[in-house]
Amino acid sequence: MDPVLVVGAGPVGMVAALTLADHGVPCVLIEESFETTNHPKLDYISSRSMELLRRLGLTAEVRSVGVRPEHQADVIWSTGLAGQPITVWRLPSVAEERQRIADRNDGTQPVEPGQRLSQIDLEPVLRAHCRRHPQVELRYGWRFESLVQDETGVVSRLVSTMDDSQVLVRSPYVIGCDGASSQVRKSVGIGLKGFDVPELPNALMVHFKSRDLSTLHRHGRFWHYFAFRYVIIAQDEDDTWTVHVNGMDPAEFDPPPADPAAFALGIMQADLKIDKVLLTSRWRPSFVIADHYRAGRVLIAGDSAHQMFPTGGYGMNSGIADAVDAAWKITALVKGFGGPGLLDSYEDERRPVGLRNMHTSHRHLGVHLRAGGLLRDGTPLPKIASFLEAERGENEYTGVELGYRYDGSGIVCHDDAPEPEWTPRRYTPTTWPGGRPPSVLLGDGTPIYDRFGAFFTLVDFAGDGRADGLLAAAAEQGLPVHHAVVTDDLARGIWERDLVLIRPDHHVAWRGNRSPSYPAAVVQRIRGMSPSAAAPRKGAP
Repeated sequence: MDPVLVVGAGPVGMVAALTLADHGVPCVLIEESFETTNHPKLDYISSRSMELLRRLGLTAEVRSVGVRPEHQADVIWSTGLAGQPITVWRLPSVAEERQRIADRNDGTQPVEPGQRLSQIDLEPVLRAHCRRHPQVELRYGWRFESLVQDETGVVSRLVSTMDDSQVLVRSPYVIGCDGASSQVRKSVGIGLKGFDVPELPNALMVHFKSRDLSTLHRHGRFWHYFAFRYVIIAQDEDDTWTVHVNGMDPAEFDPPPADPAAFALGIMQADLKIDKVLLTSRWRPSFVIADHYRAGRVLIAGDSAHQMFPTGGYGMNSGIADAVDAAWKITALVKGFGGPGLLDSYEDERRPVGLRNMHTSHRHLGVHLRAGGLLRDGTPLPKIASFLEAERGENEYTGVELGYRYDGSGIVCHDDAPEPEWTPRRYTPTTWPGGRPPSVLLGDGTPIYDRFGAFFTLVDFAGDGRADGLLAAAAEQGLPVHHAVVTDDLARGIWERDLVLIRPDHHVAWRGNRSPSYPAAVVQRIRGMSPSAAAPRKGAP
């Protein structure tokens, strides 16, 4: 079996590689850099991403290098450190979220709380797991240059960053996770569409060390400190911070300031003691999405497929779900029990999610821009505070985070039940096919998600043999399905049906109160073998 090629060992690429490896599929993971990033590209892993990392056994290690569980994630709005506070969005700590999960066992809560964490700290954890896993061959110092694909595989040309030597690597599939300027995306001719942010033509990031908490916490302890002209992010609650200065003039940071610390202090107008500048960079805010997520045997994920403003934290978190989706489908194809409909379904499922997340991020940015306009217009601070409280939602839109549904997928068996209400502000517990099923704590205190198997899982609340037809059809077609009999009345009520078939990415493939009339047709559909897999219809096969 030729290994799958994964290009780019950022968080998305490494999750893709680890997911393939966890399913027993060998992969080659290439990365230009010999070191993990020193750039604080993210500061939050969503609860949905933590659920997916839990499946890989990574959550404990990830939390061990993140912000400690007792620290809240408050967001302060202010006219600046030298000005006046406007309002505070109170957001819970990990410990408080865990208590809420235990107290509200009604299906509305995630399996795992989110986690504040810098990419600087996340990447070493993932890379260590990639280096140790026998199914992952991690090659540093190699750059992807081009590819040629045929009906049976892909030949990729790789170039050494050390001596410009070249090698050809043949693989059944390629997953491009090589960032915003993705050479994989360019090599298969996939374009981008989107829009810039005219109000914020450029930005300067200054990553620094400071223990001057009396100045930084003048208006209270915070995770994010929004001051319109600039944003401060508390990276570790100890001494590491990042300030992003929004440029109104496209040429303001060209060339970059010779003394970035002095420049940042001048903008903040604060007598802040900065011990050390760790890193500076210029960046351009924009929202773009790839025209396609797939070309033949090549799939793209993460920033290769979509780029968005940091508001809401949807970028990398969307990428992690991309990676898991791509990896399980490639696993099914490589192992021979998946059909061609799986490749079509990757774009059909993930691109609408990327588009929605991009526009939701833009919505959150719009709150910042409108509030800034109110401030410039001289609106009294209490009125600005009222506006911000009415428009909060950034990092709180659980419907966007947990409630996205693959209602346009050709490998989901939709039923005749009406689609439940969807709203960005809250997650509606449902097993409606295509959606993420509710997390429920069972009688022994463990989440129902911990009963899921390595690949597909048939959750059976009846346990009386009515699942036998579907299990037999799956076995006959070689689809690995774990049969999980669950005797829990609370979970059964929230899950709505006696039988619910769960995919490896925790989405519902099929549900019913008895085995389907044509179980073989259901199995064909969910593994991408149905002739109508690209054209979903209502009603289970």
